[in-house]
Amino acid sequence: MKWEIISSTPTQEIYELWHNEQKLLSLAFHPATNSARIKYAGEKRVFMIRKEGFLKNKTVLCNEYGIRMGYLVNDNKETFIEINNERYFYTIQDNPKPQLIIYKESKSNPLVVCGLNLNDSNASIGFNSAKNLPVNSHSSLILALCWYMFLPVADEAKLEYA
Repeated sequence: MKWEIISSTPTQEIYELWHNEQKLLSLAFHPATNSARIKYAGEKRVFMIRKEGFLKNKTVLCNEYGIRMGYLVNDNKETFIEINNERYFYTIQDNPKPQLIIYKESKSNPLVVCGLNLNDSNASIGFNSAKNLPVNSHSSLILALCWYMFLPVADEAKLEYA
């Protein structure tokens, strides 16, 4: 499974999530509004991404009605995602290409492994490079992936994504 960047302009960034030559969803992130528009299986959704918490260390994903769907936390060297009242941990590896690993209890037993392909094939631009990939865009990719993984349509293929 991998994210591919399709286009990037100052007003929007478009990504597609692919698995085995099949497009699972597309995401258009708009930095000015911190919104992510997702298209999958003939449906369209809009999510808002915002920072919350005392130190703004929590990135929250809200649906088009303002209901909190999940959040991503980077605190005290702990990085986790909470979606559907379940906590999942994640790690980002940058060797040889950027890769996101989402797991429940152990990194050796991942739920999802996802890469990031960029048009210019510059491996230094990865999930953890805030200078080149905006933090909210980075968060939108992680949150969208988690949101998609726990949809009923993706439940049957979950073992295949690991």
